This record gives sequence, structure tokens and C-alpha cells, in this order.
Amino acid sequence: MSGLSINSVSQSLSAAHLVQQTQASLANSLTQLSTGSRINSAQDDPAGLIAQEWLRSEITAGHAAMKNTRMANSMLNVAESGMRQISNLLIEAKGLAVEAANSGAMTPQMIEANQLQMNAILDSIDRFSATTNWLGKPLLNGTLSSENGGALFQLGQDVVSSQQVSVPIESTQTSRVGNGGGNVLMQLRSGGSASLATNPMLADSILSAAISQIAVQRGEIGAVQRYTLDSNINTLQDSLVSLSAAKSIISDADYAVTVSNSIRDRILLQSGIQTLGLINQNRNNAASLLDS
Repeated sequence: MSGLSINSVSQSLSAAHLVQQTQASLANSLTQLSTGSRINSAQDDPAGLIAQEWLRSEITAGHAAMKNTRMANSMLNVAESGMRQISNLLIEAKGLAVEAANSGAMTPQMIEANQLQMNAILDSIDRFSATTNWLGKPLLNGTLSSENGGALFQLGQDVVSSQQVSVPIESTQTSRVGNGGGNVLMQLRSGGSASLATNPMLADSILSAAISQIAVQRGEIGAVQRYTLDSNINTLQDSLVSLSAAKSIISDADYAVTVSNSIRDRILLQSGIQTLGLINQNRNNAASLLDS
């Protein structure tokens, strides 16, 4: 036979505890819905948090490596552009040397006119060597030569030598470029040992070697851009997609499940509060009978 009971303290406490649990579950669901993340504190999923933070670190480092690679590519574009201008000047200078060698038809005045052009070309080469820069850093004056370690680029997500590449950019100054026998472009200036009036054959030899040197260096830079930098960007992009997908699986909230849970918790919370109210009302009714 059922009836009024005053021994309902345990029932009341149990109902209150269940209401608190439901409130906590509902609060967690609402937090996930508002942040979009399943892990909002370490207690949500300790193991998942460790994996999430490692993935976040790798993703951040990957984006930095992507930026580094693109900056390296842009810097080498500037260096190669300056070399291209110097190459054009050297080819024009070779034409002047070949003309000067035709001494049977060329007058001294004509050769001197060619020499004036040669002097201007050499001045322009030195100017390009001094002024071609990336963010104020000179590129063609020899400061990034192989002797000085080259230009060091960080291309990976960890600062280790295996994820770095060094690209030497040799000097293009007229005092440094030549045929390797101690003869350099500056000797083609007026009064020099390879001026057009003195020795056009030597001038042509120096110019041919200089054209080859610049072309080889441009080719080396192009190879680094195509086979190292471009491929590195593609690899990083693939890696970032995979890392982001893994992070999403671990940390992102499942909206369908979370919404379903929040609806369930609202219903349970309302039911629990009503049940707790009935229990307390039952106790009050029993107490009023004792008072009467």
C-alpha cells in the first residue's frame, strides 16, 4: 500500500544529483555548439587534447613553412631578374667585341665609340650588382656567395638541417666575373688589357665566359625553384590537408550528435526538475499532516 512518506530525503538528493548531472551535460553540449569544438578543456578528453595540440603545432608550422617557401621563391625571382638584365647586357657587349675585331674595316673612331658603349655596359652591370636586393638585402654583390654560405631557406616544419636548403648566389660584379684565368670583365674598360682597342680577342673570351657563368647560375636558381621550392609547396599543401582533417576528426564537435544531446538534456532537465518538485511536495504534505 502506497502513501505519504517523510523518509524521502535520499530520493530528493538523488533527484537533485541527477538534475545537476543533466545541467552539466547540457552546459557541455551548449559549449560545443558555441565553439564548434569537442575539446574545450583538458578534462573533456585528455588524450585527445594531447593529439589536438600536436596537430595544431604541426599545422601552424606548416603554414609558416609554406610562407617561407613562397618568400624564398620571390627572392630568387628578384635575383634571377637582375641576372637576366646583366645577361642581356653581356650579349650586347659581345657584339661590340666582335665588331671591334674587324679592324680592317673599322676606324679607330668607330672602335672608340664601341668602347664608350662597353664602358656604359660595364657600369650598368656593376649598378645591377649593387642595387638588386630583396627587402634591402643585396643579392648579387657576393654576400650570398658559396664562400659565405649562400642564402639559407627554412622549408620544413622543424628547424633541422634536413629541412633547410642553401642556395649560393655568386657575385656578378665586373671585378669577379670572367674566364677563370684571372681575367675579369673590368679589364674591358678603356685602357684595360682587354679593351676593344687593345685586345678584342681577349675581350670576346672574357665575355663568352661571363655569359656562360651567368646562364649557369640562372639555370641553377631555376632548378631550385622548380624542383625544390615548387615541389615543397605541393608537399606542404598535401600535408596541411591531411593534418587539418585529422584535427577535425579529433577536436571538432559533431553538430548532429551535439544538438541531439542538447535536446535530450533539456527534456531530462525539465523532467528532473518536475520530479524533484513532486518529491519535495510529497515531503511537505507529510509534514503538514504531522502538524495537524
